[in-house]
Amino acid sequence: MAGMLITVAKALVKGKLHIGTLTGIERVILSQIAFPDQVTTILAATNFEPYLIDKKYTYKLLSESKEANIELFTKIKDRFPFDLVMVPYWLGLMWMGVAELGVRFQIDESRVPYAADYVIREMKDVHAIIPPKELSGYFKMAMDIHREVQRNQALSFISDGPWDLAMLLRGDQNLPKDFRIYKDYVETDDPARRERIRKFGDPDLWPAIMELTTRLAVQNFTLVREYGISMMGATMVDQFATEPVLGVADFAKYVLPYIQRALDALGGKVAMSYVVMTPQKLEELLVHPTLGKSLSQFGYSNYIFPTTPEGLTLPEFDQRMLELAGRNKRTYMYLLHGKFIRDATNQELEDAVKRICQMATGMKVRLGINVPAVAPGTDLRKIDLILDSVAKYGRY
Repeated sequence: MAGMLITVAKALVKGKLHIGTLTGIERVILSQIAFPDQVTTILAATNFEPYLIDKKYTYKLLSESKEANIELFTKIKDRFPFDLVMVPYWLGLMWMGVAELGVRFQIDESRVPYAADYVIREMKDVHAIIPPKELSGYFKMAMDIHREVQRNQALSFISDGPWDLAMLLRGDQNLPKDFRIYKDYVETDDPARRERIRKFGDPDLWPAIMELTTRLAVQNFTLVREYGISMMGATMVDQFATEPVLGVADFAKYVLPYIQRALDALGGKVAMSYVVMTPQKLEELLVHPTLGKSLSQFGYSNYIFPTTPEGLTLPEFDQRMLELAGRNKRTYMYLLHGKFIRDATNQELEDAVKRICQMATGMKVRLGINVPAVAPGTDLRKIDLILDSVAKYGRY
């Protein structure tokens, strides 16, 4: 914690007095509160296909070896000088603690581990799950990696909240159906309809699962903190509770209360992340008493915005997002999606970076370029091209 505070102080002094050259993390920190020297760059390392760096790093090896994950993370960080490289483990979603609760994951050589069988099938399975009292298995392995990396660089802890944990325990096809059954049941006053709903499914299952996963979310963050992981920037994510899976109204009415309970139990030390599909929705929800706080931190992003067939965010959204970010003194986090990076020509990729950088610098709005995934088949020279283009066109 003390080291991070010193880093923040150095970033502010360098930025205000224009002394020396900003380091990557100093640039990222400064971009959250003032203008850095140039557009920031961020890479999500865990979505970087391992074989693109070295074929020895199979997912099977990475699921077994803490050292292999740290080696691969270090190689990527050294090879591509992004300002910030996030998430240092290649375990799919095994590290969320659900493998230790009974979810079976398939581990292959060349495919990220994925859930092959879920643990909750009926109500008795919910009651059989007990929140862990200590870290174990893949969760502990991931936290060993996280703690080691966090000693040497800023690295925020991000983990699932109640809805996403419920998805992992119940399955992404079953949980939304459970929710619809519950919602239909509680929103009707017709006894005959309620009886028909009970014949179709169990309306008590969804809230029981959410009660369980709320406790699990609290316990996971608590165990991680006790294990020595810094909670600075810690965030609870329920990304699959957003549109198009759940409408905003349903999220706010039914899911948000569980998340709020978890956040309150953690003493306000953990933030919540919520994202929207359009700039219009962002502007509308910024005044929401709970979602507005989250969106003011994490909402200035094109993460789930509609895209062109090529995988590029619809260009007409960028002007509005930059205006909103400028008006509210925030950074617009612009994601270059993996499909576009892989399939675009070098000129198309450079043009995309040039356009958004010149828009931001021309409007005097803070901007971050985020590479959330490097897909199979990507020419790694394109990652260099992104960084070179930001350096060329993204100066303030």
